Amino acid sequence: MIKEITEFITKKEAKILMDLIDQNAEKSLVASGGKEKNILNESVRTSYSATLSSTNQIVKDVHQRISDHLGIPMNHGESLQGQRYEEGQYFKAHTDFFYGSNYDQNCLISGNRTYTFMIYLNEDFEGGYTTFPRLEKTVNPEKHKAIYWNNLENGEANYDMTHEGKEVKKGVKYIITSWWLSLIHI
Repeated sequence: MIKEITEFITKKEAKILMDLIDQNAEKSLVASGGKEKNILNESVRTSYSATLSSTNQIVKDVHQRISDHLGIPMNHGESLQGQRYEEGQYFKAHTDFFYGSNYDQNCLISGNRTYTFMIYLNEDFEGGYTTFPRLEKTVNPEKHKAIYWNNLENGEANYDMTHEGKEVKKGVKYIITSWWLSLIHI
């Protein structure tokens, strides 16, 4: 189930987070089952990403707010990641949990990604919807709105949460993504 929260962050927080993404963004990578942990694969993902440092007080505050909302200890959360999607950019349908050799590379110590928590920082763009094809659901990006979902159901992969960042048709889309870990193995 996908849950939505309006006005999860403030206008000031969104502005600071977008600035941090712009300052630190690099071409987005995707997990690989090969020897490299991540690869550049523009047939799947064309956005820019930035790992946001928890030494920044706004980043720390937003991460803590997510932790509090989910009821999951902070040490189970990966670093916040910001994404920037420019015109024509997208992220094809994918899951946020790992399986197979990607699980072995990414999850043996930390466990798999149980929850995904996404925050839309702006809405002054066209396109860029988040879709969940298996659920036939589309989430309309609204500034400061958060959505979240459970990637695992009773420790099993929840393929219904396969999602896609549709192509941005005009403008620039900014989001924050937060993944939460557990030692449940799939």
